Amino acid sequence: MANQPKLTRDQQREAARAKARELREKQQANEKRNKIAIQVGVIVGVLAIVGVIVFALSTSPKVTTGLTPTKVGIFNTGGVKVGTDLKAFTTTSTPTATPTPGATTSAVPNIRIYLDYQCPFCQGFEQANGPQISDWVSKGTATVEIHPISFLDANSQNHYSSRAANAAYCVAENSPDTFYKYNAFLFANQPAEGSSGPDNNTLYQDAVEQGATNLDVIKKCIDADSYRKWIADNTTSLIGAGKTIPGTKLNLTGTPFVMVNDRQYTYANAAEQNDPARFAQFVQAVSAQ
Repeated sequence: MANQPKLTRDQQREAARAKARELREKQQANEKRNKIAIQVGVIVGVLAIVGVIVFALSTSPKVTTGLTPTKVGIFNTGGVKVGTDLKAFTTTSTPTATPTPGATTSAVPNIRIYLDYQCPFCQGFEQANGPQISDWVSKGTATVEIHPISFLDANSQNHYSSRAANAAYCVAENSPDTFYKYNAFLFANQPAEGSSGPDNNTLYQDAVEQGATNLDVIKKCIDADSYRKWIADNTTSLIGAGKTIPGTKLNLTGTPFVMVNDRQYTYANAAEQNDPARFAQFVQAVSAQ
């Protein structure tokens, strides 16, 4: 083999530079290819996530905030009205042997209760009088309207008053025949004033335990606080100087505020308020008039 001519020092330096330049260009080309691959992977991943989200939104029940009850809560000034067998009046269902929804007079007494689920006095009234009211209503000898309001959020660390009222309306709208049972359950498990009340998931699980139906919609309704604004506006319309309960000249002075056929049930102290015999006598006296 012929001898290769020996490179000069300058030629050696130039060859080394060319080799280094070639290696740099290869490295840059590899880095560019890797960068493009990563970018494509990210775009594909994002598109996949967006597709999953779009699919979930398109197939899940639509529940938004700022809603107004349309199935219940429209009879007799916004309360959830309950009749025979403890079934709620709705726009499509009327319990038997009870007055026509919206009627100003009826053959049986109508009990109207304004309450706050954080109110201990409301709990006292419910626990003392709830069993006999349930018995009357279930048999069709009375109806009851439950009006949840929310003015005691300051008495809770997590706005339990308004969240519980919202949960009650979520159940009433989507599982109306479970509402009265859920209402009683909330009072039986009322948190102490100043504490953190049950969170939204617990309120939902409570509805499950009480036999509610349409659970997917109820959960979204509770999580979204769907009726919170409506409840707050309703509360504001009732409380304050010069404001009266719709259909009456009565002022909402506190909770529980109880009426029978638009006549206020008054009492001097908690013992009188929570005396079942005394309340039964009042109901009988109003009914006889």
